[in-house]
Amino acid sequence: MATIISRRQQREWAVQVLYLIGQTNYDFAQAWKYFLLLEPAAEKATYTEKLVQGVLEKKEELDQNIKKYLSRWKLERLSRVDLNIIRIGLFEMKFCPDIPDAVAVDEAIELGKAFGGEESGKFINGLLGRFFEKQG
Repeated sequence: MATIISRRQQREWAVQVLYLIGQTNYDFAQAWKYFLLLEPAAEKATYTEKLVQGVLEKKEELDQNIKKYLSRWKLERLSRVDLNIIRIGLFEMKFCPDIPDAVAVDEAIELGKAFGGEESGKFINGLLGRFFEKQG
């Protein structure tokens, strides 16, 4: 019987793979291979692959969008974890039509609470919320 991997779990793995790439300068293939050694269950995580590859491919566009909605902050000041979570949320909002924007925002907030600092969830909510309002 095939194990179903939730999208939430796959988003968590995407945060971890993007962090690994940022810390090591591995390309996607190297990072994915290493990550699978640590997390063999991710082998069938096609949504994780889609998120990571999509964020990497659209990184400049995503970062330009993020910069528009940062108030009194510079992109370089954001924690790498928060930045990757925001990129994932924004990627889902812009390029995953099957994911409702509100779900992308809520999931990013939960990722921020799980992986980020004490204020990450609120910060991510504020930033993606501003993007969501402008799009809707």
